[in-house]
Amino acid sequence: MKSISIVNLKGGVGKTVTAVNLAAILATDYEKRVLLVDVDHQGNASRYCGVNTEERGGLAALLTGGAVCYDEVVEMATMSGVDVIPADMSLATLGVDGGYTSQMAVRAMRDLRDALVEDDAYDVMIFDCPPAFSPASIGAIAASSDVIIPLRIGRFEIEGMDELIEQIESVRKINPATRIAGALLTMWHNSPVQRDGEEYIRETCPVRVFRTMIRRTDKVDEAVFARKAVAEWSPTSAAARDYRAWVEELMEVLENG
Repeated sequence: MKSISIVNLKGGVGKTVTAVNLAAILATDYEKRVLLVDVDHQGNASRYCGVNTEERGGLAALLTGGAVCYDEVVEMATMSGVDVIPADMSLATLGVDGGYTSQMAVRAMRDLRDALVEDDAYDVMIFDCPPAFSPASIGAIAASSDVIIPLRIGRFEIEGMDELIEQIESVRKINPATRIAGALLTMWHNSPVQRDGEEYIRETCPVRVFRTMIRRTDKVDEAVFARKAVAEWSPTSAAARDYRAWVEELMEVLENG
């Protein structure tokens, strides 16, 4: 089973949209059994997938022992073939008082991964991480085989890459098998500053930058409102075509390294 974390310390770079659309495309185009784990206390991935975050608890319950097994908190998404472990605001309080540590989260996330492997329950697990290194996100990265960094072309996002990679590398000390699969340029549009920024990133980024870029389009926002993957909502839109092309590229990376 592949386990993939979608990570960036910056908000608004397309993490959740990337996580959900990756899950949907893997399920529909590649017939993979996909579990999407919402690690962000805001619960945006859960809501995008049409999941009630209050109904049966969620990731926080699994991390703290309120749920004994993952199947107690798994919900079906509106996207065919995708299941979700939802998140809610209770994740925000984990570790605030020092009672819940990163080591506890690492152990819980690894237990989740190992249980899924033992049960042969899913082919791919995707973690949608928050824009912070919380105990839950550290646990997710440590339980991942691969990390993907969505990156919008902007000064602050580019300047934050070194810190982000340094943080990920610190987590890799817990699990050296975790690798950064690559950075994905998102919200790209054809303008001089975008082209210059892309060239700079491709020349200087210390990790792989995927060839495929996700173009900016209102169809993504429409798809989120409709709680559908963009490839289902608007199959011929720029973002839908880009996400499908990127997943094809990603599959090559995951298979061949």
